[in-house]
Order: sequence, then C-alpha cells, then structure tokens
Amino acid sequence: MKFFWLTVFCGLSAGVILSPAFPLTSLALLLLLFRKKSFALFSIFFFLGSLLATIHTLNGTYEIVGYATIERSNYVIATNVKFFSNGEWRSIFHNVKLYSKEIRAGETFYAFGKINFHFAYPPLTMSPNFVAGTQYGNRGFEKIRSKLFKFKKRVVDFFQDNAPDFSELFSTLVFSDPSFDASQAEKVRKSGLAHLFAVSGLHVGIVYTLFDVFISLFSHSLFVRRPLSVLFALMFAAMTGPSPSALRAALMLAVWNFFKLIDYPIEPLNVLGFVATLNLLFEPYILLSPSFLMSYSAATTLVATQDWLKNHKGIIANFLVSLFAFLGVAPFLLLFSTTNVLAPLISVPAVLLATPLLWASVLIMFLLTVNLYGAAAILVRGATPLAWAMQKLIDLSSHSLNMPGSFLAYLLSSALLLLLLWHFGQSPKNFTS
Repeated sequence: MKFFWLTVFCGLSAGVILSPAFPLTSLALLLLLFRKKSFALFSIFFFLGSLLATIHTLNGTYEIVGYATIERSNYVIATNVKFFSNGEWRSIFHNVKLYSKEIRAGETFYAFGKINFHFAYPPLTMSPNFVAGTQYGNRGFEKIRSKLFKFKKRVVDFFQDNAPDFSELFSTLVFSDPSFDASQAEKVRKSGLAHLFAVSGLHVGIVYTLFDVFISLFSHSLFVRRPLSVLFALMFAAMTGPSPSALRAALMLAVWNFFKLIDYPIEPLNVLGFVATLNLLFEPYILLSPSFLMSYSAATTLVATQDWLKNHKGIIANFLVSLFAFLGVAPFLLLFSTTNVLAPLISVPAVLLATPLLWASVLIMFLLTVNLYGAAAILVRGATPLAWAMQKLIDLSSHSLNMPGSFLAYLLSSALLLLLLWHFGQSPKNFTS
C-alpha cells in the first residue's frame, strides 16, 4: 500500500477525535473490515486511536509524580506521570498540565490536588494544593534532558547579558520561549510572522546543516556525518520541550536519513504520516494542540507541492514556499486569530533575516559548549543589526492589513461554493435566476 502510514495516521486521528462516542463509532466501523484493505487498516487504527484516547481519563483528587518538560509563565506540561491509587503508583498514559510557578522544566516533581479531564491538549490538568520539585531525582534520559535544559538557560542568560535590547527576540526565535512581553507578543501576532518564532523545520534544518558541515571537516563518511548530525538536531528539539513542530522536523530528518543510508525508496507523505503516527501513539491528544495541527498542515502542504516548487529558483521559490506554508496553516489562523493578508509577502524578507540570525545563534551555542565566551560575545553583537532589522519589520508589518478570521473564512467558503457551482455547470447567474 503506497500511503500505508498516512492511512494509519488518518485512522488514529479519526479515532481520537471521535473517542467521546467510543465504542459506538468503532462498532459501526467494523463493517469496513470486510471492504478494501485500506478501509480495514483505517478501521483497525480508528479503534486503536479511540482506545488510547480513553485510557486514564481521570477525574478526582490524587497524588502524582512526574517530569516537567515544557515551562510557561504559570504552568508546566509534565510527562511520565504516575498517580497513586489503591496502594500503588500507576502510570498515566497522557500528559498533564500542572498550574504552578514553582516547578521548572527539567525537574522531577511531586504534587497533590484535583485532576480534571478535558477534551483538549493536555487532556489532564491540576491546580495542586501542594507541589515540590527537584533535579536531583532525575534518572536516565530525564537526566540528559535536564542537562540540556540547563544549557538552554545558559544560552538565554548569555543573550540577556550580551544583547539586552534583543535578548527576548533571540531567545524566542531560537527556543520558542514565550519571552516577549504582552505588547511585543501582540505585535508578532499581528505581523503574521509568529511562525518564525515557533521552532520548526527551518530551525532544526539549520542545526542539522551546521553540524553536518562541521563534522564533514573530520569525516566524509555519510554513515558518520548523517547519524551524528541527526543526533544534534534531536538534542536541539529536546531543548524546546520538545515542541510538536520541532519534534516533527527532527524525527522526519531521522527517518529520512535512515532510509537514504539503506538506499530505500522514500514517499515523503508516508514519512510524514509515520512521524505523525509516532506522536499520536505517545500522546493521542497532541492532535488537539494548535501547534501540532499547524505544523503538520504546513509540512503536508509543502511536501505535496515539492515537485512543483523544484521548478522555481531564487526569490520566487522563497515566496512560493512562504505562500504554501501560509495556505497550509490558514484554516487554523482563521479559527484562532486575525490574519495578516500580507503575511506571505512579508515572510520572504523575514526568513532572509531570520536565517542568518539562527545560524549565528547556533554557532553561539556551539562556542559556549567549548567555553569560547569571548568569541560568542563578538558574534552576538555582530548579529544585533539583523535583530534590529527584524524588530523593525515586525513593527512595520504589525500595522499592515489585519482581517478577522471569521470574515476571511466567510470569503473563502463563499468563493469555494461559487467555484463548485461553476464546476458543475451552474454559473452564479443561472443559479440565482
């Protein structure tokens, strides 16, 4: 089957979305098992998605322990969570949003309070009566992640010390940390450039390329360069939480390079489906995360149009990539916020500014790992003119035309309806007569 993993992902997604009606919908889909193979595959993973989404939908007061991975101003998102019930600790299949300012990313914590289940991401939330965290209890992979989070904080502190006027821009651009204050965050949202401050394929690709070039100075073997470069890209993604977009880009690089090294034919949409399936198997409700939806929607649009994009070069290619990425996330922008109609055009100079800024930031991270603090300081100060230009572009574009998402959705749906009527031989004139 050509699109095996894409079919699997669609089945899992449908199962998660319709899980509130489980098992009624799963019983209805049993009829498809006797149809084509693709229908049978879809039905099997629909059932699995519904089943995974209904595991540990807790409501009540519990003691929990876990590991904080993503830190925001008033909450953390925790993984590897266990709850105490009937005299034993049991694993929770889903992530938990813990409303606390005391816990930091990279800490193992204990909390006591009421857990609520919501059909959202994360599905479980707690406002604890008591909470305490420490990094000394970390073991195994969690210990490695904690060291990565410490290094990330070191980089953020470096930006604050050496480029105080643009430290928020650097930190948010590199790590997607919500460092902007309320007014600046509103400007970024209105500018249509928020996607540049969410770690994505651009960020992970730059990390991968930089280390691939560096490792090539010592070895030309693809079996050395590619795995090591992917490892560094995965480590960078882990420092972001990992965010769904960073994890998607890093895993796609890993899968893509694996098949390239064994000389196996690749179907890009299938690779995307496989990576998305892995995400859902670890946390089904990630499907309801806006960042997951926008990341995979943009990636799908670019993958589906890559053959056509290869026929264009230079600034035209950059504009088309920005346009198709914008079209990919447009349905979700219409739901969540206003939309800057000039975003595809503005994205071209923004990407041209963001790319060298990201290159400089990754080089700074490398220099800090080898304790070349002075060289890193020179580099970040040399990059401040680009940061200034990026800030001015955000200020300028935030004042350009913004339209409510509901109004644009109305225009698009009306245009689609007219197009369908025309396609079926019904011109608007004849239809209204």
